[in-house]
Amino acid sequence: MPWKLYIDSRKRVNGARGNSDTDFIIQLPYPITVSGKCFVDVCLIPNSFWTIRTGENDKIYLDENVALTKRVATIAAGQYNVHGLCAALVVALNANKAISGQYSCIYIHSENRFALTLVNAVASDQYRIHMEESLKSNWNQWTGVASANDLQSANRQCGFWDGTTINGTNTLAATGPNAPDVQPYKQLFLRSNLGGGSAESLGVNGETDIIRRIVVGNMPMNSMINDVHSNTLDCVTINGKPEINQLSFQLIDVDGKICDTHGLPISFSIIFENLDE
Repeated sequence: MPWKLYIDSRKRVNGARGNSDTDFIIQLPYPITVSGKCFVDVCLIPNSFWTIRTGENDKIYLDENVALTKRVATIAAGQYNVHGLCAALVVALNANKAISGQYSCIYIHSENRFALTLVNAVASDQYRIHMEESLKSNWNQWTGVASANDLQSANRQCGFWDGTTINGTNTLAATGPNAPDVQPYKQLFLRSNLGGGSAESLGVNGETDIIRRIVVGNMPMNSMINDVHSNTLDCVTINGKPEINQLSFQLIDVDGKICDTHGLPISFSIIFENLDE
């Protein structure tokens, strides 16, 4: 008969794995023998994720003036709506700038775009913000700062994705070609040793131990993600009949990076179904 196991990251083994609410180990009160299939049922996850995350998506790549002096502006990590991100982008661009004028940014509601201008600029002031695809094609120009596979850019968040560069001068405003995206995640994945490396489930990065996809949806910040399992085929077959006394879990994003709930717990239930009965 089916039986259930309830998991809460607050009950994790202290000091094990990442010792966080998204990278943890659960110690069972006694060993259990499992077989058949397991289903991860209702998942409760706080949407406390940050839009900009240090060393992950916090950089804007640009060059300035006729000399095309390259530099990397770093946006402060944190939760942002479009207006907050717009203000944080201005602070980052004005730090260590090579131009005489000051960067300014407004959010154009009707177009859902960021528009950059220069204030108190001189005639020689100019800049180019490099887009994502251009960075990937010419990443060697930024040697020592980033690689093609790990740009750590905030281009998607700021709407600077398509094209080569967006250019601005003392008289020319630069408008992002894409809408800013302040939602940190659209989907998450739960990894576990219950996955057992079986070939029936393959993650977007080739992971074979994912036991559940979690849809975030258009969820307001600091509310609860309540993802209810509804597909009986979304299960994991357990290899053999192992006896286990510990279960490990990781909550990762589409790039395979462990997410950070900033101290808030996650919880979910696991339903085991023995197919021999």
